[in-house]
Amino acid sequence: MKYSSATSDPQPIVVVSIGRHTRLGDALEYALEGLPFETTDANEFTQKRLQNRRLLFAASTDAGGENAQMRALTARLSAGACDLSGCVCAMIADKERGGSVHIDALRLLLAANAAGAEVLSRPLLEADRELRSVSQGGNGKETPFERYRAQARVLTRRLSGARTTSAEWPRMRFDTALEGGAAHDWRSALTRAISAVGGELTDEADAEQTILLCENADGLPDERTLALLCGGGKVRFLIASPSAGGELYAAALVERVCLRGDFALPGKALILFEGLSAVEALANRTELERVKLALVPKK
Repeated sequence: MKYSSATSDPQPIVVVSIGRHTRLGDALEYALEGLPFETTDANEFTQKRLQNRRLLFAASTDAGGENAQMRALTARLSAGACDLSGCVCAMIADKERGGSVHIDALRLLLAANAAGAEVLSRPLLEADRELRSVSQGGNGKETPFERYRAQARVLTRRLSGARTTSAEWPRMRFDTALEGGAAHDWRSALTRAISAVGGELTDEADAEQTILLCENADGLPDERTLALLCGGGKVRFLIASPSAGGELYAAALVERVCLRGDFALPGKALILFEGLSAVEALANRTELERVKLALVPKK
């Protein structure tokens, strides 16, 4: 289904349609009412120049709860099919029973982030066949579908109001649950790298972004690491992973602090040092260059 808007705006929301919509189409019509937007499908999306735009991924699964187009789009983004620098994104996923739509949606959002797009805090609205996931809240008189489309409207308004990323340096704060030399040496290295290109690494709590250094030892983030992420804001992760399961660790971290929490992910927010400890990653010149390229705002 194609949608249109009567409002003329040079930067409307780009709705990326993934799959065949029925119920989601009705929810989108309500959620986008009064907002400028345009639509594209998953195949056209990676062929467009879409920097500094607001992106809403809208996916519906088949009867088995799957969406092959979503996985294909994730693969293209992961392969570097397009540059999403300056974009900000969110997603609505409408699913049947079963399937793996949640992890597929998470992977798509992470692929968009790796391509340069910021991911909103609480960016994902999911609805299953019985709408159980949206059954809470409201005034008690609404139907589940009315709550669903109301939550979709809240998400689109948040997306519409989000600032696309500027090319200016944000004030950054470094934090880690690691102790000893690794924490000190990483702080020093980041201070030098950021200062060399005109940025600032500060200890002040009101910094615009937090850089969190963590290390995967057991496959899941520990409570000491998670306790550092209170409140909200924007967070970047440097994840050393000497143990197996680095991608699972990263996914669990993003699930907790972004999908279910109040932290947004700036573009290219996750850097995973697979097979390396924090000390080893710092000593690796190639890995340090990856960090610098991710941190420097793109002009």
